[in-house]
Amino acid sequence: MMGHGANFETRNPPLGSLVSANAASPQSQTTQTQVFLFLLALLVALVLSSIPLYSESEYTIRASTTEVRLAFAASDRQGHVVRTLQASDIAVADNGWIIRHFRSFRPASESPLDLVILLDASASVEAQIPAEIAAVKNFVESSAWGARDQVSILAFGGSRPQLICAHNCTEAAARVQLNSLRANGSTPLYDALFGAAEVLKENREPELRPAIILFSDGVDTISIHSASDAVAAAQNLQAAIYCVNSRSGKSAPDRGDAVLNALAASTGGLSYASGQDVSTALRAVLDDLHSSYVLTYDLPEQLSGQHSVRVLPTSDPQLQFRSRTAYDDRLGR
Repeated sequence: MMGHGANFETRNPPLGSLVSANAASPQSQTTQTQVFLFLLALLVALVLSSIPLYSESEYTIRASTTEVRLAFAASDRQGHVVRTLQASDIAVADNGWIIRHFRSFRPASESPLDLVILLDASASVEAQIPAEIAAVKNFVESSAWGARDQVSILAFGGSRPQLICAHNCTEAAARVQLNSLRANGSTPLYDALFGAAEVLKENREPELRPAIILFSDGVDTISIHSASDAVAAAQNLQAAIYCVNSRSGKSAPDRGDAVLNALAASTGGLSYASGQDVSTALRAVLDDLHSSYVLTYDLPEQLSGQHSVRVLPTSDPQLQFRSRTAYDDRLGR
């Protein structure tokens, strides 16, 4: 500022004299500095006031980060599906917080499906593979799919899973690839489940209802990921795991049965025992997905991390519910 004053003094003595006079007075210099800072602050405020604090799309994204989405199934004490549930019939316990007011509540049939079918193609289930391929092809061909439903098929055997078709397996050309599937080596079960979650994350639409149908004997022999990794990946995508036990009906129950039951229970799915008709089980899975419900609610607390979650009856204690048992709000809701 003082250098500019010297230039002004040469061309305009009165102004130069004023600057010189102010420089000679400490009190005047302080006043000038205060005025300059006030004008600068005013200018910054005016500039900031002309810039919107958020766009409409940014506001939507911020709002969605506080929302939890929960899919669940309801049945009576006899196991019959309840299709007439109302929002007032339930509450949600989330980390000890009781949620009674929901942002939305609707039948899951209103949401398009995003389904991944996982086929165990390892050597341990070689005898069951042809029958399972036939059942899957019939299921994909004969089911009444919605216009926006997506079906993917992933096979696992050997060192890593193999993607047969992604999102478009209802098309005839995609299903032809199933005929060439052969048994191969070890069983990367948990890696396959993790891979299924990755497929579901691709082109993710908020309205899609993700789910996994797993054909397996429940025995993992080679995975890099753990069972807890696989469960967490499914839970945070809201993807129920439906397990069809491919263990030979002639063999005795083993630890694989318990693994399949745990995968289903932790994610809100169902587990079908060895020896059940595969086609019947697949139809039951689709019916369960269409008869479930989806609700959303505000995240009940700001602390980040793992949340336990459970659906509770409010008026009829005979009601029973299935849903995922946990989620991590840092990874998904």
